[in-house]
Amino acid sequence: MTLEHVPITLIGGCGPHGLALHLWMRDRGLDGAYALVDPAPTWLPTYGDGGLARFTEWLRSPRELDFSLGDPERAMTAWCDADGSRPLQGVYGLDDVTDPHANAALPPARRARRRAFLRYAQTLARDSGADQHVLRAAVRRLVPAGDGWRVELDDGRAFSTRVVLLATGLAPHLRVPEPWRPWWRQLPAGRAELALRADADPARLRSRRLAVLGSSNAAAWEVAAWAARAGAHVTLLCRRGAPIERQLPFDGEWFRGAYMRAFTALEGRERLRRLKRTHVPSSTLPGTPEAAREAGVEVVWGARVRYATELWGGVQVQWSDARGERADRFDLVWAATGGTPRPRELPFLADAVGAGRGPVVVGGPARGLPVTDGQGRWQRLPPIYPLGHLALPRAGLAAATLASAGTYLPLILPDVLADAGVDPGRRALRGAPQPLEAAA
Repeated sequence: MTLEHVPITLIGGCGPHGLALHLWMRDRGLDGAYALVDPAPTWLPTYGDGGLARFTEWLRSPRELDFSLGDPERAMTAWCDADGSRPLQGVYGLDDVTDPHANAALPPARRARRRAFLRYAQTLARDSGADQHVLRAAVRRLVPAGDGWRVELDDGRAFSTRVVLLATGLAPHLRVPEPWRPWWRQLPAGRAELALRADADPARLRSRRLAVLGSSNAAAWEVAAWAARAGAHVTLLCRRGAPIERQLPFDGEWFRGAYMRAFTALEGRERLRRLKRTHVPSSTLPGTPEAAREAGVEVVWGARVRYATELWGGVQVQWSDARGERADRFDLVWAATGGTPRPRELPFLADAVGAGRGPVVVGGPARGLPVTDGQGRWQRLPPIYPLGHLALPRAGLAAATLASAGTYLPLILPDVLADAGVDPGRRALRGAPQPLEAAA
């Protein structure tokens, strides 16, 4: 590897996929063959107190979704915290929730605390030297260049790479529903925010009237409960009725390596048919609605938000429910409406996709996501492998979970190495890459 060329580049490199790639490659003595590009100052920023998951106390993940990658000493259940405790030792496994009743009643004592899981991952990153492979910058442009790519960073550096692993996560794709957008754009800045990006300073929330616009999903309930405990007077305008309470949102088989391998081997149209036939209702963790009510959250069931406008320094929200058309004024409005991944809208890909390049699925639950070939590469482009939410059409329902990093990524890495021209048989440990210099 030269200073101007990296065989494999992972965008979103400080997330779960970057850590998993680093550990997998390091196990095989391939330390010099990859770079992890990410402006985030810490590992797994999504799970930090400033990340998208900051309102979550307990994870839905079973113990299988960790960074062991075949090494039992790296399992979350074996991890020892700085104080000598093992806070993840008792985390439930997939076999524990095969019974529907168990899946609906799993107690917090069997779940992974978000902050403990974050410390576990950051310990692995620190002890394995993962930081040596990180380029702390954002990708400005990703440009096809022959059989590979030219990567241009926002700090002026640039280099070539044979393979790109695209792991940008959900953060760039958060949005409100399309019918809301005309009036949402007119609301005062700082008064109406996407919940997962909102300014959640408790001092700002205390004694304020907050409307959370959402559905019966985990994010809406967790956001509402967190804000109420921070001192806000919270009204949850819940589009659906009473939520389904489940530890896992869908059948645990989707998380298992054997099932995922079999699913990826199916013909593309068959995979899309199976995804379309599998109903995944909105659900939240067992006990979350009760915790929200105990925190003082007022819930309006079946609330269909029609419109919102600025009023007296706040926001008036209009909605319909079983009682008819209603309206109320709030100091703050947060939309807990999740995201819709659309990778072709990523700014750094503007020069790469379009004009027949980078096709996407046109309908169904995978709408707007990349159409991939038999190895998982985005079609009609130099080698680029979508990961996480973007890999739903190929990896299945668990693509949007940590299973994408710990299960799906290892499945495709032999093909990634072949595309990158990296010999997986080389066992000699090579030096980690030095910070890249701008290509001449």
